[in-house]
Amino acid sequence: MTVIENKNARNVIRVLTPVILTAVAVLCALFASDGRKYAVITVIVTLLTLILFLSGFDSKRIGSRRLVLGAVFVTLAVAGRFIPQLKPLTALVIISGMFTGAETGFLVGAAAVLISNIFFGNGPWTPLQMVGMGLIGFFAGVFSKPLQKKKIALIIYGVLSGVFYSMFMDIWTTCSATGSLLLSDYLKSVAAALPFTAIYSVSNVIYLLLLEPPFHRKLGRIREKYGL
Repeated sequence: MTVIENKNARNVIRVLTPVILTAVAVLCALFASDGRKYAVITVIVTLLTLILFLSGFDSKRIGSRRLVLGAVFVTLAVAGRFIPQLKPLTALVIISGMFTGAETGFLVGAAAVLISNIFFGNGPWTPLQMVGMGLIGFFAGVFSKPLQKKKIALIIYGVLSGVFYSMFMDIWTTCSATGSLLLSDYLKSVAAALPFTAIYSVSNVIYLLLLEPPFHRKLGRIREKYGL
């Protein structure tokens, strides 16, 4: 009975935490554009991300191995963000979710943004970036089976990830420019960002097609050997 209750608790956390994180990030864009209130919200997002990651621990041994793999992906993703123009950050976050689980994918996406923003600059946009990139990694884990088996599914997910992240960050663009989130202003921001969204989506697909096969082989062996 205890095991079932624990599983139910983990499932509740997996469902509710991404929803709460999204709401917190949007509220940050609406109300924390002035002062340094965003720093507190960033801490809250970070703590919720850790709780979500811990909910994926099926056992101490497997959890620690996922943590090691997650740390490796965070390092690679942070380094990838320093590549000019076309960055492999999103592709690495997607791959991490596909092969290490939804919770780890969220952690990799959120942590990579938080750490790299030490160099690129933190601000009220940071929580939105963390949650947006985290959700991309999370749902890559949720849909890992079709993404691993069908190349077309991976391509579509790469494109959708670019569109989603760009539109998600347009929430901040709109709020910072107008101080509100009116639909008309938001749609203008989305339209203005279309060229960048297209480039971003195409770069995601290119990096996924280049990086997924070698990671698939290597991580497939690790998964079979250590039972992840």
